[in-house]
This record gives sequence, C-alpha cells and structure tokens, in this order.
Amino acid sequence: MTRPVITMAEDQTLREAIALMQRHRIRHVPIVSGEAILGILTDRDVKRATPSLLSGVSQAEFDQVLHTTTVSHVMTRNPYTITPSTSLRDAIKLMLDRRFSSLPVVEAGRLIGILTVTDLLRTLHEMLED
Repeated sequence: MTRPVITMAEDQTLREAIALMQRHRIRHVPIVSGEAILGILTDRDVKRATPSLLSGVSQAEFDQVLHTTTVSHVMTRNPYTITPSTSLRDAIKLMLDRRFSSLPVVEAGRLIGILTVTDLLRTLHEMLED
C-alpha cells in the first residue's frame, strides 16, 4: 500500500483536484474529514464531470465548472475499504470482482493508506526480480 495518502477535503474544487493529481501523478484521491474517509475521487470521476471544449462549451464556462464544482459532488461516497489485516488475495479478488483500481486502507475508522493496481504491479515486479 501507499503511505502517506494524499487526500482532499470535500469542499475543494475540481480545479484543485486536477492540479493535485497532476502534481503527484496519481489517479485516486480519498476525500476525508479529519482522518475519516468520506469518499474517493478518481481520474474517471473528474473526466465525467468536466465538460468537453469540443462540445461547444466556452473556455469561460469550462473554467467556471472547474472552479465551482466541489469534489463532494463528483466523488464516490462510502467507498469499499480494506483493513491492514485484509489478505492480499482478498483485496485483489475485490478489486477484480468490482473492477476497482484502488482500495483505501482503514484502521479503527482512520484512513492509513491506499492499495492501488500500481502497488500490486510494483510488488509483482519485485517478486519476479528475485
């Protein structure tokens, strides 16, 4: 899993989410209140919520959406989570069955990490090198 987790608050904007994802080269951002997870925002959520300039939306309208839409309107609420004691096998099965590419890791109600497909591939790569 990846620790520490890069997170956002639910009142932050899509513009801030895009900048954060680009700056840290990530595709999944847990949305938190304190240490409690409220939701998760993915790059797909951002793409679905962002108007296309090709559809005739003006640059001003495009910018307005990014500056006024909060991540709470776009995120998936109450996401599936795992605990540190969840077996890797069970986590992978959940990701495959539900077609998730990440799972927040929660312990005693606190977000402590995130398991991503990239983490799994990195682990597989390390195993194959041995």
